[in-house]
Formats: sequence, structure tokens, C-alpha cells
Amino acid sequence: MNAVIIGPGRIGCGFIGQLLRASGYELTFVGRGEIVDRLSQAGSYRVRLTDGRHERDIEVTGLRALQIADEEAVADAIGSADLVAVSVGPRNLAAVAPVLARGLSRRATPVNVIAFENCADPGGCLQEAAFQSAPALRDAGHGFSGALVSRIVTRFTGDPARGEPLTFWGDPPSSFIVHGPSLRAPLPRIEGMRAVEDFGAWVMKKLYMFSAGHAAAAYLGALKGYHYVHSAIRDPEIRVAVLAAMEEGQRGLASRYGPELAGDRAELDEIVARFENASLDDPVSRVGRDPLRKLGPEDRLLGAARLAAEAGVRPRRLALVAAAAMCFVCGESSNAGAEAPDVALRSVPGLDPGMGLGRDVFEAFNKLAEHREQDNVLLSLKELVWSWARDGMSAGEPVAVRSIA
Repeated sequence: MNAVIIGPGRIGCGFIGQLLRASGYELTFVGRGEIVDRLSQAGSYRVRLTDGRHERDIEVTGLRALQIADEEAVADAIGSADLVAVSVGPRNLAAVAPVLARGLSRRATPVNVIAFENCADPGGCLQEAAFQSAPALRDAGHGFSGALVSRIVTRFTGDPARGEPLTFWGDPPSSFIVHGPSLRAPLPRIEGMRAVEDFGAWVMKKLYMFSAGHAAAAYLGALKGYHYVHSAIRDPEIRVAVLAAMEEGQRGLASRYGPELAGDRAELDEIVARFENASLDDPVSRVGRDPLRKLGPEDRLLGAARLAAEAGVRPRRLALVAAAAMCFVCGESSNAGAEAPDVALRSVPGLDPGMGLGRDVFEAFNKLAEHREQDNVLLSLKELVWSWARDGMSAGEPVAVRSIA
């Protein structure tokens, strides 16, 4: 069996490739840049799985890699594949759709295409983009589904040109969820795959619990000057706030989908324990990047907050994390000084600062932004004590008395 993986990045190599190879597939990676050259040169790579205490290495062999610019070779590979996997980031799905459509158009038989992206309906988005490139594909019978990945893959190391094995670092979970009805029968037999009927519910669960908690650790950690998620989550204030934010999302999920899907407190503790994995060296900057997308109305923070509010839960901790994410936006902007509040206000559509969730978010943001400047570190989330302050206030002096955490 042959599989084409478009996107030889952290998830493409560190998760998809490893599971497909374990399931008996020969692999063809499609991408661009140096990583493709490294894979071509080595013909293999290593996945190092660590839970913070124990490590094990898995060798992934039997592969080749193509530059996406080599359109004929890529189309031929897709045309003869038994499975196509895509992991390029939600915003890049449309960009790879033309080369995918070209390959699918050469097929005599249908094939399943699985998009491993952390968004609401990646399979449907990729399908529509492919159909726009080649309308005849609408009648070809190909299967398109999204996939929810359980593993955290943080980085890769090594350079085959120097005799160093290319190694992708991740934690052990090896399961993923697909929408069974969107795939063409018979379903591919892949280690760790679970087909479900209500894919949307599982997307919400991952976004509103795991992804919300991950983002919370990153954005609150950035305020307090932490560089890695494992350091941030060990801060007692941040840990309490992260668990509270995840619980708000969980209560919203329980109200809409029932407690069986939402899980219990033990599940939240298991997630936080994964964030503590220092062996992953997971940077706050990586987890927090693309904050405007993560502040989307249905995404991990505001989407979870709205679902909690529908369940009668006031999402105060999620509002605080959203405010911290807005500070992260400001920190990425060249106008991160006095104009920062205006930048953030314009950047988050759909929030009314005068009522409900919007009021909670902007009240928290205004408190944080008042003294949030480059190199200023929040020492206490509860009392809003900064390492230095404006207007002649001494370092370490509280800038607000009312708790926001």
C-alpha cells in the first residue's frame, strides 16, 4: 500500500507518517524546502516519544520525498496512492488544493483524503477547494474527512548531511478521530484511527478543552515571562487558571453533548499533566502563535466561552485567557505601546465591550494592557503585580487591588 502525505512537518512526520508506516504503508512526502531535501537524502527519520520520564525511538523507513513544485511527479504519486493525508495548517488548505486536484483527476478509482488539521471541518474545506480547482471531481466519489490528532509534536532535530538522524519529538498518544460517513468504504486500516458519527462534537471537545488549556498556559505564561509551556503550567496561579478555563469549556460541552463526551475532572488533570512534559521543550511562542485565529468566534477561547455561557456558566477564566491572547497580539505588533489597546480592539470582531462576554474580556484586557509593555513581566496574576510600572510606581508594586484571576 502507498500513502501520500502532503506536509512533511511536525504532524506529517511526527504523527501521520509514523502511524501509516506502522500500518504497512510506503510513504511519499510532498512539501517544500530543506525538510524535503533532508528526507530524500536520508530515506528515513526517527520519532522520539517521551512522557517526561521515559523515551522510545521509532524508526520510520521506506519513504521518499518530493518537492511540491515538481507537479507531474506529485500528481503521479497521488494518482496511484491508496491514501492521501494532508497536514499543512488550516490556512494553507486552499493553496495545496490545485496539486491535490490534479493528482485526483488522474485516478481511475476513488481514494480517501484525510486532512489532519486543528479546525472545525478541514475535510470539507479541502474537498470544496479541490472541487473548485477541478469541478469534475464532484462526481468521482473520493472520500474527504478531517482528523483530530491526540499527540503533541513540538520540534525536530538533526541533519542527515552531518550524519545526524532527523528526529521528531512528541508525546506518546497515538490515536486520532475521523468522520466515518465522509470516508469511502472500506475504511482504511490505520493504527490508532477511530471513526465517529458526530465529528463536530469531537472537534469541539478537543478545541474547548485540550486546545483551550494549551492556549491558556501559553498566553498566561507569556504575561509572566515564561518561555516554555512546561514552566508556565507549573506556576500555581497559571495552573489554577488553566484548569478553571478548561472546566468552563467542559461544562458547556456537558450541557450540549452530555457528560460522557465531556468527561470529568480526571480528564482535565491528565491533559494538564501532558503540558508539564519538560522533555518536549514546547515554546510558549509556538503554542501561542496565530492568536487572531485562536480568538475566532468559534475557536478555542471565545467559542468555548460562548458554549459555557449557553450552559449558564459565566466564563470568567476563558475571558481572562482571551484578554491575555489580546496582549499577545499587541506584543506581536510594532504598536505594542500606547496604541496596543486600540490594536487589540480592532483585531477581535464580534465582541461587544458593553455586555456579557465582551465586557468581561475587555475589562480584563484593560487591566492587563495598562502596564503591559515590552520586557515587563507580570509577577502576580491575582493581584496584578508587575516587575516595573509607570508613573513613578516602584517595581513590584501592585497596579490593581481587585483580583482578576
